[in-house]
Amino acid sequence: MPTRPPHYRRVADDIEARIRAGDYAPGQQLPSVSEIGERYNVARSTAYRAVKELHARNLIYGQQGQGVFVAEPE
Repeated sequence: MPTRPPHYRRVADDIEARIRAGDYAPGQQLPSVSEIGERYNVARSTAYRAVKELHARNLIYGQQGQGVFVAEPE
């Protein structure tokens, strides 16, 4: 039986799909970590890890004190 990916990866995969579908445009601010946690019904730490995963995939970038934004496509 295949194992399911961890919660943070499922959240990151869903947000990535929404970025690629155009739901989040380049330069658009993503919801806060707290809001992501609430939307996906996961702990704040899980939402934070999902955001870190999106950053590692070069899909988003952070600006100190401003938030996290969708990166321009490569």
